[in-house]
Amino acid sequence: MGEAPLLPQIKLPGPVSLPPRIELRAPSFYVPKYRPVVLPSAQQMKEARIKAAERQRAEQAEKNKAKPAQVPAIPQETTTIEVPFIDTPIPVPRPEILSTAVFTAGAASVASVAGTLAAGALLKRLIKVLKPVLTAALKKIAKARGKNPAESDAKLRWRRRVSTKRSTQNQV
Repeated sequence: MGEAPLLPQIKLPGPVSLPPRIELRAPSFYVPKYRPVVLPSAQQMKEARIKAAERQRAEQAEKNKAKPAQVPAIPQETTTIEVPFIDTPIPVPRPEILSTAVFTAGAASVASVAGTLAAGALLKRLIKVLKPVLTAALKKIAKARGKNPAESDAKLRWRRRVSTKRSTQNQV
């Protein structure tokens, strides 16, 4: 018997290599620094208010000197209406102003509608009168130039329809 039989061999992969050891550092953070806010005392606040009021009075006095005598204002009479579920009152103009505004708006709308209707009717009449006159004038101009007058689209369609009917009747 000579040689030993060859047995199948399997090559197994080597061990898995692990990554090197990782060192995690402790987290750090920035501590914010601030300057403390210094608030004025109550006495300083009172003094500032008094100075501001004095400055405002001085400015008003200068403005009053520069202005001419004022005409007394016309009192504005408005009516307020209280609407449920709304806490604020709603101002409404005086009845005289309200009736004037309603009358003006109504007159303007009536005038515009009447003008539109009148212009439409006038335009229809003008078209009825001027269309035959203009077509006759254009035909005379075309005849004077020695050209055939242009036909309307309706007449062209009628000619095409008649010619197709005649051509289909003659076919056997």
